[in-house]
Amino acid sequence: MRKIQILILFASSIFILSTLGCSSVTTQTASTHQAPITVIASEDFPNYSSINDLSDRADTIIKGNVIQTRVEALNDRVQAPEADQENAQKVTLEAGNEELAFDKIYTIHTIQVAESYKGAFVAGDTLEVKQLGGQLNNTEIINDDHVSLIPTKDYVLFLETYENTPASLLNSIQSLYVIKPASKSSQSTEQQTTSPVIVSANPENDLTLSLDQLNQIQSEEQSK
Repeated sequence: MRKIQILILFASSIFILSTLGCSSVTTQTASTHQAPITVIASEDFPNYSSINDLSDRADTIIKGNVIQTRVEALNDRVQAPEADQENAQKVTLEAGNEELAFDKIYTIHTIQVAESYKGAFVAGDTLEVKQLGGQLNNTEIINDDHVSLIPTKDYVLFLETYENTPASLLNSIQSLYVIKPASKSSQSTEQQTTSPVIVSANPENDLTLSLDQLNQIQSEEQSK
């Protein structure tokens, strides 16, 4: 289970909102006021001790790049068990006689798949991946835990997918990697091409991913 902590900042008041739910559960939070609102959010996800643990938990592992991005207030509670949905009902904060309600805002990336290592997607497919955070109308959610995806980079993503809502990274730190293209080095008169380098997109990640590990995951998936 993950805990989402949200700090909502106004010009003269500070409210703290904590919501507890499964990794696939989100709460709607939409402002009914026109004053600018900044929401500072952090997410606590399970931590994985190895790439094997991470790949076992993910139902989809792909290499791809961002081709489109949008920001949307999203309700994906439908994927949660009924008991969790009851715990994740819309949260309201009362300030004096005013009732304030907030919708969760996501940045949603459309990813074009270049290679699939695990799951149902194949090269050429597209899928959507959501990240908590973004600005919509007068409300901005700032999530310091995630790294923004950039269209010019190739990524490896460890994902959990759902039927009616965009996929999510297993966690914000360990589930996103950048593929640096192969470089050419000169030895004598010959040019040699080195293999691509895979690095974590988040500097706090303590796991190291290699191309050999991805090939092994892909091989095991194809042998099923």
